[in-house]
Amino acid sequence: MRTCIYFAFLLGLVGCQKKSSPVQEFDLKQISVDTLVLEKDPMTKGLGSDFTYIETDTGQYLLTFNRHYLLFYSYPEGEIKKKSLFEEEGPDGIGSFISGSFISDSLIYFLSENNWIKCNFQGKVLDRTPLPEGAAKRLSVNYSTFPFNRIAKDRGKFLIADVPFVLKDSFLDYSQWILKYTPGSDRHEYVEFLYPSYYKGLVDDQTFSSYNFTHIPEKNEFLVSFPATDSILVITGNSQKWFSARPKEKMEFLVGTAEPRGEWIAYLPNTKSSVYRWIHFDPTAGKYYRLSVVRPDVEELQKEGISPLAKLLVFNDSYEKEAEVILPFPSSGFQTPDGFYYNIGYLGSEDKVGFVKFDFSKINP
Repeated sequence: MRTCIYFAFLLGLVGCQKKSSPVQEFDLKQISVDTLVLEKDPMTKGLGSDFTYIETDTGQYLLTFNRHYLLFYSYPEGEIKKKSLFEEEGPDGIGSFISGSFISDSLIYFLSENNWIKCNFQGKVLDRTPLPEGAAKRLSVNYSTFPFNRIAKDRGKFLIADVPFVLKDSFLDYSQWILKYTPGSDRHEYVEFLYPSYYKGLVDDQTFSSYNFTHIPEKNEFLVSFPATDSILVITGNSQKWFSARPKEKMEFLVGTAEPRGEWIAYLPNTKSSVYRWIHFDPTAGKYYRLSVVRPDVEELQKEGISPLAKLLVFNDSYEKEAEVILPFPSSGFQTPDGFYYNIGYLGSEDKVGFVKFDFSKINP
């Protein structure tokens, strides 16, 4: 009798355990709705995917900075309403190479040659401040929003990524990678983390230097995605933890070479390598997204009969993977209050660029 009671208890315990939902696989068409079409004039080479949504008394707009022009698009119509030119030189010059920008409701800020430049939408420079230099072991800072490390703002502080162009041995014990910049303050704070120790075998390769981060202000949380790490780092205050964030296919990280060429060194990445790219939190859907390039679209692999494969990995707010979305090609997108829009490229001609909004209502219905 005692044995039967114990057996029944075990059955009940197993039956009460929460069953994890299976990870579903979709293609992009299955989770896409509401194609947004943005017009591109002949003078604009490409639109990219770095758009900022703002709402004013005159309506809703998408803004992007492109080749020294600030473009204003009506939303959701996608028509160009205004273009503001920013000078490269002179009192209102912002420089020839802009490594990043941040757009608010009425101001735009630029990263230009390690300077922080504040402007209005009419192209007037309002303030120009040098950003802090890195420590000696960092050699030279590279404040940049590329690839896909957008500047964020949190309680008056701007969050600016310092992304190494090439990872060096001396960087592996360096931790001050994301600057918390307060304009007008001489006190500098950082979001600190280390590259995993096994990156010692991945140095001198551009592919494995660029981490990507996203910030969730409601949780005071930072997520960091390393290019050759299957897990994602979560930083909350002084605590750090990891969660698994890989596709079902195996990622293969292949190291390139470095060759001396006169006084210079040429870094030659292995074009066949897998790599993780951007990470994003979509507050509308309550999902985290990670771009995984399992097999790049390169001629060397095509000759071997290996087809390219890029996936969007989708996680809920508990860091559980819910879906893998097969993408036609790796791209990126931008956030609006209506949802996240993903760049699907030209539609019929180069005059129109399409973006599709993600709809994950089919996940775990």
